[in-house]
Amino acid sequence: MIIEDNLYGKFSVSALIEELLKSKALERLKGIHQGGGIFLVNPELTLTRHEHSVGVMLLISLLGGTEIEQVAGLLHDISHTAFSHVADYIFEHPQEDYHEEIYHRILEESEIPEILARHGYALSDLTGKDFNILEQPLPNLCADRIDYALRDLFYAGFISMKEVKDFISTMIINEGRIMMSSVQRARWFRNKYEILNKDYFGKKEHLYANEKLTEILKYLLAKKVITQSDFERDDVQLLSLIEGNPTGKKRIDEIKRFKDYEEYIPGFTLKPRVIDPELFIDKKYSRLSEFKS
Repeated sequence: MIIEDNLYGKFSVSALIEELLKSKALERLKGIHQGGGIFLVNPELTLTRHEHSVGVMLLISLLGGTEIEQVAGLLHDISHTAFSHVADYIFEHPQEDYHEEIYHRILEESEIPEILARHGYALSDLTGKDFNILEQPLPNLCADRIDYALRDLFYAGFISMKEVKDFISTMIINEGRIMMSSVQRARWFRNKYEILNKDYFGKKEHLYANEKLTEILKYLLAKKVITQSDFERDDVQLLSLIEGNPTGKKRIDEIKRFKDYEEYIPGFTLKPRVIDPELFIDKKYSRLSEFKS
């Protein structure tokens, strides 16, 4: 199977990954916006969890990761709820990890274990290992962090395709982790990552959309119009439940019209994100913050 990604180009994928891509669990992610409720105020920002998940898998492949790590990348967001991280605000997960809390259950209840078994893998091959290309603690680089940053920045118009390709060309694997072979490109990414957090995640209209959506969802949960399990649907399905309620529909329309936006003062505290890329240049290791030219 050949797939094509907007950032990384064309790739041939294995039979296992082809079958996973056709699964209901992966298909659901096509209906979940990466930015939560941002699309309500900025309809052009339609990036989905599915595109990001495929991108992470392809980036791992590009960097020479094993098939099972590519699978882990493809499935790392499989448990994201409708409206993505909005669920963290509703269910009070300040580290934005609600989807991680339910990850194993969502996997086990899906067709994923059967698909893995048909290709010689067990669920424990996926959940019982550390995948160091896929995930790293801050301030390190990893495929997940790199892909969502590049993808969000690109679609929001902050970076060009040439910049994406220039950055990718200077990534290397050393000691099993993603490092940079260029100080210039490492600095570029660090600076763009700051812009992503400040001018995209922290943009007032984006905070407004997600905070107001959170208020609506909390209200409808309290009124038992929706349930916690409804968040395991996709955005379209949950939005349909919201708009099926007169109050819910009214308040969604108010978000789209920016009702009371001028008086809005953001109340969200976003998860702090700062990166300090690892460098490996001329067989010498350092952090970007430690580098002295």
